[in-house]
Amino acid sequence: MNIEDKMKAYLDEKGSEVFTSYSDQGNASFDVYRETTADGYEVFVAKYTEEENISIYDHVYYYPSDLEEVILEKVEEGESLYIDNDLFEDLYIEERLADLYDEWQEELQENED
Repeated sequence: MNIEDKMKAYLDEKGSEVFTSYSDQGNASFDVYRETTADGYEVFVAKYTEEENISIYDHVYYYPSDLEEVILEKVEEGESLYIDNDLFEDLYIEERLADLYDEWQEELQENED
């Protein structure tokens, strides 16, 4: 099974979806994307789609690596996520979800034995 298939199987198990195309953003319940501050710094936003306003305290991250935990938590909760394609690739989300699939399969094997 390839990485993409593992990711899809894991997402299906969790009842979650991941969209990386901007045109699919409307299908997601949780958004993860980049923004630029007024003075040119790049920050990262992670928030529920229905929340119109961005809260600096609740939704903004300075380091992209901090987003992995948020993304994986939302997958576990069965959310549908829009993740900016560049972030999806930079954070190796597909590979991380494939790893979680492998862990899940190992647990299933152990429970059968």
